[in-house]
Formats: sequence, structure tokens, C-alpha cells
Amino acid sequence: MTVETWTAFCAASILVTALPSPLASLVARYATQRGRHTAFVTVPAIALGLGVALTVAVLLLLAIAWAAPSLLEPLSWLGLAYLMLYALWSFQEPSIRCQVADNDNLPEQRAVRIFGRLVASCLSDLRYVAVLGALLAQFPLPVLKAPAILLEMQAAFVLLAAVGALKHVAFPQRTLRRSRHGIRSRPASHKMGTRFIARRAVTAGYRRIAA
Repeated sequence: MTVETWTAFCAASILVTALPSPLASLVARYATQRGRHTAFVTVPAIALGLGVALTVAVLLLLAIAWAAPSLLEPLSWLGLAYLMLYALWSFQEPSIRCQVADNDNLPEQRAVRIFGRLVASCLSDLRYVAVLGALLAQFPLPVLKAPAILLEMQAAFVLLAAVGALKHVAFPQRTLRRSRHGIRSRPASHKMGTRFIARRAVTAGYRRIAA
């Protein structure tokens, strides 16, 4: 594989692992609530989970290449479009995509449970397998069929995933601030319908007391 191809793969891997996501928010929350020493658990968990997701994506692409090689070209264009959509999705409102609220305490206390939750989060969300498959679909078939190159690509991706997770541990507030960007709280009292219902409820209460 050429230097240009390696550079493109590493750059795309850094982009995927550095974007705000539920995984990034979860790692940042552990660092905030449990301390930065959680990096000894969260970083290997993210590296392992995303590494397994990459392996699943490779196997799916190889299966498609064996069964219907003509589909690889359209999959490459679809993958490019999906990578763009993934980047846009990463900056959407976190209340839709994050599983833990800011004021919630994370239930996991032991390192094994934290490790298990992060690995399960990597594998249970098919978006990560899809985005890694879309990334690999940008490379020609000879690259995907070379075991030595695939092992090198997987090793590089696991290392870059660990670096990305370490960044979220080192700067958790920055990660959470980026996830919250663009959200404005709208109290219920500011909504006309809510105020109308509240007034009707108070009026009904006064009438019941007077009766």
C-alpha cells in the first residue's frame, strides 16, 4: 500500500475516532465522575471494541467481494456518502444520541463493568460497524484481500482509536462541551400550551376548594 493510501487511511481513522459521539461522551463522563485514572480501563475498552467492529466490517466486505464483486464500486460511493452523514450526525443534538444525562451518576463502579459496558457499546451500535465498513470500502479490492495489509491497517486503527479515547479522557470537559454545542434549554413555562394548562389546573383547584 502506498504512502498516500496509508496517509488517507490514518487521517480518516483519526477523524472517525475524534468526532463527538456517544462513546466519546461516555468516556468523558467516566473521566469526569471517576477521575482520569479510568483511562487504564476506558482506553483499552474503546480500542478493543472498535477493533472488533473493524474486523466485522472487513469480514462483511470480503463476503460481498466474494459473492458479488460488482457491488463494491457502488458501495464505495455509498460509503463516501455515509461518512459525510456520520460526520453530520456526530454534531447533532446530544439529547437524541447520548444515553446518559449530565446529572446522572454512572452506575458502573468496578473496572470490569466499565470495560464491559464500553466494549458492548462499541458492538451494539451498528453505526460504528457501518462507518468502518464505509471507510474500508474506499480502498481497492487487492488491498482488502491482502491479509498482511489488513493486519497492519487494523493495528494502526486500534492505536489511533486508543489515542482518540485518550484525548477524551485528557480533555473531558472539552468533549462534553462540544457535544452540548447548539443546545438551548427551553423551560416548560415558556410554552403557551403549558401555561394554558397550568392556569386551567389552578382554576379548577380553586373551584374545587370553593365548592
